[in-house]
Amino acid sequence: MNLKLLSDYLEKAALTSPHKEAIVYQDKRISYGEFLAAAQNLAKSFLKLGIKKGDRIAVLLPNSPEYLYTYMASSMVGAVLVGINPLYKGPEIAYILSNCQPKAIVMIEEHRQVNYQKIISEYIFPGIIPLLIIQKTKGNKLLRRAHIFEDLLTRDHGINDEELLARKKIISADDSVLVIYTSGTTGKSKGAVLTHKNIISTISSEVEEWQLSPEDRIMLHLHMSHIGGAAELSIAGLMAGAALIVMDHFNPVEALKLIQKEKITFLGQVPTMFTMMFSVSDFDEYDLSSIRMCAVAGAPTPHDILKKMFEVGKGIVRTAYGLAETSGLVTYSSLDDSLEKLIETVGKPAPGFSIKIVNDLRQEVSPGEIGEVAIKGDGVLKEYYELPAETEKVIDKEGWFYTGDIGTLDSDGYLRLKGRKKDMIITGGYTVFPQEIEDKLMRHPQIQLAAVCGVPNPMLGETGRAYIVTRDGNTLKQAEIISFLETQLAEFKIPNQYVFRPSLPLTLTGKVEKRILQEEIANEG
Repeated sequence: MNLKLLSDYLEKAALTSPHKEAIVYQDKRISYGEFLAAAQNLAKSFLKLGIKKGDRIAVLLPNSPEYLYTYMASSMVGAVLVGINPLYKGPEIAYILSNCQPKAIVMIEEHRQVNYQKIISEYIFPGIIPLLIIQKTKGNKLLRRAHIFEDLLTRDHGINDEELLARKKIISADDSVLVIYTSGTTGKSKGAVLTHKNIISTISSEVEEWQLSPEDRIMLHLHMSHIGGAAELSIAGLMAGAALIVMDHFNPVEALKLIQKEKITFLGQVPTMFTMMFSVSDFDEYDLSSIRMCAVAGAPTPHDILKKMFEVGKGIVRTAYGLAETSGLVTYSSLDDSLEKLIETVGKPAPGFSIKIVNDLRQEVSPGEIGEVAIKGDGVLKEYYELPAETEKVIDKEGWFYTGDIGTLDSDGYLRLKGRKKDMIITGGYTVFPQEIEDKLMRHPQIQLAAVCGVPNPMLGETGRAYIVTRDGNTLKQAEIISFLETQLAEFKIPNQYVFRPSLPLTLTGKVEKRILQEEIANEG
């Protein structure tokens, strides 16, 4: 079977094991055969609606079977899926819709007390764009040109299998299939355009590294507007023929219940999620014995959290590093790496990827020297959607993608990340990387979450401000933190301001939304 499109992997799994469980969501259990049938019916509806190859289909949904159906149906007709974070507000949604100009929007009527119909009606012209709505309450008035999503899965479209097959034949592996809008933690979001080949190349390495198989049960709890949900979990599970256990939003208690009930075997998530789960008061009461491996990426992981992961993952813990622009993970730690190596590095490049460290002139530096991380491989994005100047800034003529991340490569090829180029603090002529400070702060036994930002200083230019969330509301004094840092960092790196908060703003994937903190600082005058 020629596996050139993402949806080809669904067809392969359905052909091989049609009755095998593919999706578990709340009280629904959907086999691979049923998954394929739903996706094919929806694909025929897309053809009937006039969706052409290359058209964008925006998705404003929580993680759900309908999201997965839409993803695969888009692949089958050559459309490009554009996921929208359901936590976004009206202006943020409007920006993405304005940038990507979708030909249809698949959305939920309301979710977690948010009326998405109202938001859409305020920011687009619903009479122009077909809306495919998952209706929560029968009888509610729908917007113009709206279709009930469920009807599209069962309706006689007048489109036969041959017409769908004819469309598939004109789609190539190099065609776009997904746009991931970067989280925008340091600025306005850009749409990373990924092809079938991009995603298949990157995720094939992941399936091999994690040794995923049809026996695995994978929790899909990272939202699918993020590369973690859209590729690293969903497509990895699909390519392996595994079962996807879907959560529509992350809650640590509900996640623990789901692991216990559904016998999750592979648990991959960001450090914040592990921290939240391990902080549940009756954590030890849950049966997590089904988990064969824990994987973590997205941010530095505290020492105590990694140790707990070793207990949960039966001694198998892997760290990794990737971006939306690389279609997912590009480095992996090894099975025999020490705890310190897992803390300090994100592993070595995966097969099919090359990594180098460059200076400001984009010249490669020697092992151990700090510089910008550049990545080359088949998984590197095609472009930023409708932003050619931004694309040219980050991809050179040889295909190297310049990430904006700062790091070093050691003599063994392990990548050590120091932070984001844009986050650097220049204090008294010294360059300070906030991530280095955050790493140390997260090793303090009473600190649950930390973020460091630069604040203006009339004498030094900038100094550091640390935002701190303590564990279980413990009282912690600034002097105690400074004393703790003085044994690990040069004096110029130690923040001179400390702000204690009960929580910090987070992205959907659990990273601190530094943009919000930086806006607070800017508004202080």
